[in-house]
Amino acid sequence: MKRMLLVEDSELFYNLLKRAMKDVDIGWARSGKEAVDMYVRIRPKLVVMDLILPDVNGIDVIKNIKSRDRDAKIIVISGIDHDEVKEEALRAGASLYIPKSSGLDYLKKKIYEEIDD
Repeated sequence: MKRMLLVEDSELFYNLLKRAMKDVDIGWARSGKEAVDMYVRIRPKLVVMDLILPDVNGIDVIKNIKSRDRDAKIIVISGIDHDEVKEEALRAGASLYIPKSSGLDYLKKKIYEEIDD
């Protein structure tokens, strides 16, 4: 089974994604610190993460994970749809930036493209 790490503090979003992607083992971290610790422990094929986290800026989490594994695949999902934020996330090491307004079907499609690569 494919393994993914979701970094998101919304339990509702986690449950929605988990139900939509039954063939993917989804680990869940609710904070940046937990995300980095879990990444090191489970080494997922893909990280899908929000930028707004309760303890740190998501950009810092991307940089931290990439400093530990330069080949880490990270997709950012965010309610922030500003070009400056998108560019900053991509410069930090995210491979893709998806506004949450893009919808679940689009997100699933992009997750499968990245996780199957």
